[in-house]
Amino acid sequence: MAAPMRALSTGVPARVARSGLHARGPAPLNTFFRSYGWGAERTKEKGATLQFEDHQAIFEGRTTSDLFKSLLVLRLCSTPSFVASAEGLLANARRVLGDSTALSFVQSTFYQHFVAGKDAGDVWGRMNTLRANGVGAILDYAEEEDLLTACKQPAPPAAANAAAAAAAGAQVSARDPLGGESLIKSRVAARTYTFQDDATCERHTQAFIAAIDTAATLPGQGFAAIKLTALGDPALLEHLAAALDAVKALFRRYDSNNDGFVTREGFLKAFERIEQAQGRSSSEAERNDMWAWLDPAGDGRIDYVTWASRLDLRRLPDMAGNLKQELQSQSQAGAGGRQWELSAEELRQLEALFGRLERLVAQALKRGVKLMIDAEQSHLRPAIDHVARELMREHNKPAAAGGDGAVIFISYQAYLRDVQLRLQRDLERAERQGYVLGAKLVRGAYLHLERRRAAQAGAPSPVWDHMGETTATFDGCTDALLAAVKAGRAELMVGTHNRSSVEGVIERMERLGLEPEEAPVYFGQLLGMADNISFTLGQHGYKVFKYCPYGQVDKVIPYLMRRVNEAQYTRKGGKEDAALLLEELMRRVRDPQHSPLARIFGTAS
Repeated sequence: MAAPMRALSTGVPARVARSGLHARGPAPLNTFFRSYGWGAERTKEKGATLQFEDHQAIFEGRTTSDLFKSLLVLRLCSTPSFVASAEGLLANARRVLGDSTALSFVQSTFYQHFVAGKDAGDVWGRMNTLRANGVGAILDYAEEEDLLTACKQPAPPAAANAAAAAAAGAQVSARDPLGGESLIKSRVAARTYTFQDDATCERHTQAFIAAIDTAATLPGQGFAAIKLTALGDPALLEHLAAALDAVKALFRRYDSNNDGFVTREGFLKAFERIEQAQGRSSSEAERNDMWAWLDPAGDGRIDYVTWASRLDLRRLPDMAGNLKQELQSQSQAGAGGRQWELSAEELRQLEALFGRLERLVAQALKRGVKLMIDAEQSHLRPAIDHVARELMREHNKPAAAGGDGAVIFISYQAYLRDVQLRLQRDLERAERQGYVLGAKLVRGAYLHLERRRAAQAGAPSPVWDHMGETTATFDGCTDALLAAVKAGRAELMVGTHNRSSVEGVIERMERLGLEPEEAPVYFGQLLGMADNISFTLGQHGYKVFKYCPYGQVDKVIPYLMRRVNEAQYTRKGGKEDAALLLEELMRRVRDPQHSPLARIFGTAS
């Protein structure tokens, strides 16, 4: 990072008294609200089976008209023809009826269902409803600028580039610049912020700070979510991510016997080869100094975890350029003519990105809020993960060392083929370097974009082919992370709308003796989805949160479109939500307390 940040006092809550008062932080959500008469008293019996179908308990705090609107939204979202034409319908409505009328309809239906409010101070109504059911809120700034339209430019045949790079020994992945169309340059439904200027990034930064400040005022542990593409140029992150991949390939070239380690002798020989290719030379003392920097423990060999921990993002493009020159010297160039070195403007942008990120982390530390760095598309992931790991190393100190546990959380997407290996390395890295891994585990939100980008690049898809493979990976990651939580080496946010996955996590927690009120295991769902899971967990003492996006109606349309499109891939969960809504509406129709007709017929009888 540009300069180490001084860790501020975070006020992250410790164990609290049953009275609801706190020594270092706020009380658990259920304890707090029961102390002040909010919500019904519900306690989790040991070994009791959670009932996710109790529609009366789930929807007791919502009005009947609100339930009708939610049912309409979910019915529309589960209709394939509507989902397929939703974007076109909205565009036509805005053109024919005008923005005011069209957006007014959106605001009273889809916006009201999926979005918490217009700004961080405008979300208290929704959050109060959540808190009454033991559910916390993760504020998520959801405004998005218009994405760049498709950029068509001549490129060498992708397959030929991929084959050349593979022959040169470099890793071929969907994020390597091997031809094809970068998703940063195409119109996509995923939230990748488009860099416009520093002023726009500053506006995003201020919005994130407002979210952190609001999260800090909530009872219980506060969370806020950020995206790195909102703080700087996504093309710069893509550049750095590709450089990281190239340097990873450089490690494999140093690993001459393919045993997962680079020895001192292997490094010195390979480094000498690279220098010869560049027409440079260094003294033996200089090479020894470089090896000593790579091998601070003096073991005489290093693995990839140690190698990656010594990398500086500012120097990565130069290292990647070294690899490219060596490959070209062997007439096996596969880098597609990429200019690896950062320009003066890119270096300025990188420093500005780091500066904004440091301000957000400092504010989160000051206010006792945990900060989750959201996952983005896989061609950006290496750079985002590298930054997140450096922040965790600096700030996620264990309680035994006088720290507050995980303050920074990194995201893992189970649909990526390499996620379990990366998680294993990150757990090992955290243990070696003495920090607590903050992990948010999700299935993944960019499935079709990942496959399309891989196809355009002529590279293997980075995501699994079948849902069953993703589920198995999700379960495997859950097992590893819960074991680390039990050992005090990790904190976990489980982001899923899948009821079976939630039940599996609960079963594993009970088996490991992880108490829901005490263990740093959190559950997260999107606002407007899987309410039966969120409210049931909250009413039984689990730490559960809703992602609460906020923003102006016209600026959150891309977010709403993703939620509408997502319904066709989560139809089972959506149908369950709709069925429970319908059952609750029918119960209210028959209940004299809610229905005038029921009162009339009840009196007549």
